[in-house]
Amino acid sequence: MKAIVKRTAEPGIEVIDMQKPVVGESDFLVRVLAGSLCGSDVHIYEWTAGYEWVPMPVVLGHEFSGEVVEVGSRVSGLAAGDRITALPAMSCGECAFCRMGKAESCRQRGILGLTRNGAFAEYMLIKGTAEVLKIPDNVSSEEASLCEPLAITLNGIDLSGIKPGQTAAVFGPGPIGLLTVQLLKTAGAGTIVVTGTSVDKRRLEIARQMGADVIIDVDQGDPVEQVLQTVGKLDYVFEATGIPQTISQGLQMLKRGGRVMLLGIHAGHASFDPIDLVRQSKSLIGVYGYDRNTWLRVLRLLSTGKININPVITHRLPFSRGVEGFELAVSKTAAKVVFGPEP
Repeated sequence: MKAIVKRTAEPGIEVIDMQKPVVGESDFLVRVLAGSLCGSDVHIYEWTAGYEWVPMPVVLGHEFSGEVVEVGSRVSGLAAGDRITALPAMSCGECAFCRMGKAESCRQRGILGLTRNGAFAEYMLIKGTAEVLKIPDNVSSEEASLCEPLAITLNGIDLSGIKPGQTAAVFGPGPIGLLTVQLLKTAGAGTIVVTGTSVDKRRLEIARQMGADVIIDVDQGDPVEQVLQTVGKLDYVFEATGIPQTISQGLQMLKRGGRVMLLGIHAGHASFDPIDLVRQSKSLIGVYGYDRNTWLRVLRLLSTGKININPVITHRLPFSRGVEGFELAVSKTAAKVVFGPEP
């Protein structure tokens, strides 16, 4: 089978042929239907700081949907033919903590596509301890492969406390930023501003399609001045670029009591004016992760048609074209790349 693998501690990935995994009694085998390329996968591809802990070789990919094809004897609740997705982190099911029912303390907890072989392959082996969700019939496999980034953004919306009619800016029209725009629109946000660079032209067009009211090209001038002159001070800023200086910019755009929600992973230190933060009662709030209930809500939103994420998926490629897919993401030509079986 074809698989997209990280094998060396340097920029790049490889597409190789691997043996189909053998199912143990505590595992189940999934035929991957769609594997979505995440920003963290791109960081591993570029080999930026902060991913030195990733063991190699490893099959990348943790955003996925698939069909169960074989189930181990100790796995319950699943059958061949089930279409599923799953939370990437899972306990081992075998250590002392797992046997005591304390899986949250598992010392061998793994993450698909990061510490265990993941979804960028034709077949993937998953531990029976995984938190699995069955995909509704009216949700496509491609849509379901975006449950993980959608859950992150929905968690951000929840933590923000945004109310209908309040204003917000989204920094960065990457997948997380675009999905945030969609959820802000669904939550009833008032004016939605999206910032990006001239390189983001296609992504900014998608942002407008998904509900952005104002587009700011930061290459055309100071983004703080552009926002303040165009829409005035904001209630919220959702930072999804991972660029440290945007934190200070976001704080400067806020009304008194406003909040900057940090969804991006920042590789360097940030600086900002703490006096303004304190005296204006502003907040910086980190957004990371989700729980099973958030994933269930995401699937309901997709199933009921409350959100439409299909415009975010700009490229669909077989696993054999893995390098091409990563390069499309790096160059920002693509918004979201989804890998799948060979045609």
